[in-house]
Amino acid sequence: MTECVLAIDLGTGGPKVALVTADGATVAWRSRPVHTTILDGGGAEQDPGEMWSAVVAATRDVLSAVSPLPPIVAVAVTSQYMSTVPVTSAGMPTGPCILWMDTRGAAHSLSLLTDDSFMLFIDRHGLIPLPSGNDNIAHAHVLQTNHPEAYAAADALVEPMDYITGRLIGRVVSTQSTVFGQLTCDNRIWGATDYDPELVAATGLDPDKLPPLVPMNGVVGEVIPAVAAELGIAAGTPVVPGTIDSITSAVGSGALTPDRGSVIIGTTSVLVTHMQQRGGDLGAGILSVPSPVPNMYYVMAENGLGGRAFDWAQRLFGYDSPDTALLDADTVAPGSEGALFLPWLLGSIAPSPNDDVRAAYVGLSLHHDRRHAIRATLEGVALNLGWLVPPVEAFVGNTFPHLTFGGGGALSPLWGQILADATDRTIHRLAEPRATNARGAAFLAFADLGMLRLDDVPSLLQVQQVHQPRPEVRPVMQAALDRLVKLHPAHALT
Repeated sequence: MTECVLAIDLGTGGPKVALVTADGATVAWRSRPVHTTILDGGGAEQDPGEMWSAVVAATRDVLSAVSPLPPIVAVAVTSQYMSTVPVTSAGMPTGPCILWMDTRGAAHSLSLLTDDSFMLFIDRHGLIPLPSGNDNIAHAHVLQTNHPEAYAAADALVEPMDYITGRLIGRVVSTQSTVFGQLTCDNRIWGATDYDPELVAATGLDPDKLPPLVPMNGVVGEVIPAVAAELGIAAGTPVVPGTIDSITSAVGSGALTPDRGSVIIGTTSVLVTHMQQRGGDLGAGILSVPSPVPNMYYVMAENGLGGRAFDWAQRLFGYDSPDTALLDADTVAPGSEGALFLPWLLGSIAPSPNDDVRAAYVGLSLHHDRRHAIRATLEGVALNLGWLVPPVEAFVGNTFPHLTFGGGGALSPLWGQILADATDRTIHRLAEPRATNARGAAFLAFADLGMLRLDDVPSLLQVQQVHQPRPEVRPVMQAALDRLVKLHPAHALT
């Protein structure tokens, strides 16, 4: 019977759990929701207990869907990042998870920036404390201010993937990759397992609240008996280090070298790849950070909201289902008859970071209806990615021969074609795209166990459909892209 990795992908909306084989096949896949509490002043929190319960339920759903159950050789966890969970040394939560979208600590992050600290962060780490407050430094301050008892009781502040991993093995560990948002490691050194004391001092973080670091590769522990019984798997099952979901999306879509790029549309939209050295373009919001792929750096190019923008528009315009909305959008010609959506609902990120810019529909006339608005939403997300592709290609020094398309957005052939037209690149839309992150986590686990060569991953991927950019559509989409860029505040007066 084929051996599998139990891959847990904890997204903002909740976990997706899959059994994945070494050739990338998804034997079974299930999900469970997790509620997000939105608070005044820019707060966004989740209950770590609910996260864990959802992981347990989704895991049991997956295991019950397969008979006979294949051998599970490892458990791997990936998750959304720039979120902070206060935990004990045994991995139990002491308070809420402060989500990546929480901005309550923005003023605190800004207070840490001086001329000296700015250069220290850029030189050794690559990123500065985010003026938006969307990082772990700000979230530590939010916990200390708004949840002082939870903060005091915590032995460590960790990302969600390290929280789940900690519960699995009964002790908390993190890696150079998963503490990225704490800005505490010298990223000039790939594979660092020590914090940089000067960076720690510059962040203002309490060193006693930093989790112990382990290598990004290998086995970090085994599933403890009580948790194994709760999940329905064998005690002693190996557990590999947790991973940032953008990295597993790159691995799960084959973007492991600088000549391969992938677009992932889930809650957010990202353009992902890897390169061999650390670098950064702060003005464009692009940088490379240590990856579990040996001796490689993941290229971080977060574009902003993707699937969540579509979900928002769907609800706003009264659609009962995404399928109905997509069918309507497909009745509208490319370019949405002049309607344009600026997809910056939470500000813009790469390639032009601006926390204050916001979304809008522009170019509307009396003949436009909700069909045009939905198509414009899909096009706006795709055009924003089209704006990002050339800067990322320049950053890595390669032109991508095609872009692989994964994440939940890749379920839509319409979005695949729009993406091809908006980026002027051939798009390879993956089969089973919602399992992209889980697949990537599983590939890394199999590699850690010596059961897979990561170089073989691109050849294992199954492509559902290839979308070619249409020459007759290109002038319309290029004009729309030019409008989108000119309407961004950074370019409005140029």
